Amino acid sequence: MSSDSPTTLEPEFFAKMVESVGVGVGIYGEDGRYTYVNQSYADLFGVTPSALIGRPLWEVVPAIEAADFDEYWESFEDGDTREAETRHTHNGHTVPVATVTTQRSIGGTSYHFGTIKDISVRKAREQEIERQNERLENFASIVSHDLRNPLNVAQGYIEMLQEDVSRDELRLVDNALDRMGVLITELLELAQSDREIGEVTSVALTAIAEDAWRNVSTPEAELDIPFGDRRVMADESRLQQLFENLFRNAVEHGGSDVRVTVAATDDGFSVADDGPGIPRGKRDRVFETGYTTEGTGTGFGLSIVQQIVAGHNWEVRIGESADGGARFEIAGVEFDE
Repeated sequence: MSSDSPTTLEPEFFAKMVESVGVGVGIYGEDGRYTYVNQSYADLFGVTPSALIGRPLWEVVPAIEAADFDEYWESFEDGDTREAETRHTHNGHTVPVATVTTQRSIGGTSYHFGTIKDISVRKAREQEIERQNERLENFASIVSHDLRNPLNVAQGYIEMLQEDVSRDELRLVDNALDRMGVLITELLELAQSDREIGEVTSVALTAIAEDAWRNVSTPEAELDIPFGDRRVMADESRLQQLFENLFRNAVEHGGSDVRVTVAATDDGFSVADDGPGIPRGKRDRVFETGYTTEGTGTGFGLSIVQQIVAGHNWEVRIGESADGGARFEIAGVEFDE
């Protein structure tokens, strides 16, 4: 064959090439009827390609009404490509699919060429995640109301008894109830921490850190923010939650008189303390749910921190502060200069 001879693709060769793409292929014309489908597409419905050829699109794609097909067709220009997720139905089978449809003209006649991919597995997974999230929301409701209410009643009675009775046992019970309250709060946060990050806006890093500190500080503890106000792009509520959990972790492990420093870095910020620090061999485990280096901790706070960081597409690294304490560096943060 000479180099200047035109190449003609035989129908059999064309069919083999289409089958090799490994996904369904359907072609239909201006009348909306399939002129070609490959075996992969027909396999979705357990039929042969001939069972689909000649059928109108609207009998297979319920999302497109017969009365609306002309308008749908005319909305395309030659070369237009559109992606969609929908359902295709035939022979008693309904299959969720992802489609890519392109309009092309051949010999002056327009066709729609579509690739059709079965997304049943992904859709089933998404539905399972949705059900899990619903169960987590129900769990959060139980934690928030059905457990916290009787705990508040118990704490109220302890306070009444302490007015008349001075015994170490009552103090121990009161401490235990306080710990239960912290556990409930962090369980609730953990159940809700997988929810998607909300709207990302420009927020003042110093103001958010100070608000978080007021929620967790002790009279002897000290917060130091030695830099001017910087603004970052973040979900304000979740960022405050991140700071609160890092601050609680510092107080929990560094003591009520711990000094905590929030510092700016080139691509984010850090939270460091002057406590005992985290041994190098344990740093890879501190983000595991329920893991704690001290018997007094719940082990949930840092897991929540990691989920908030991941939701923002940031990174968190653990190191040692200048005072020998723990240092958490949050990187990949977008600044609003």
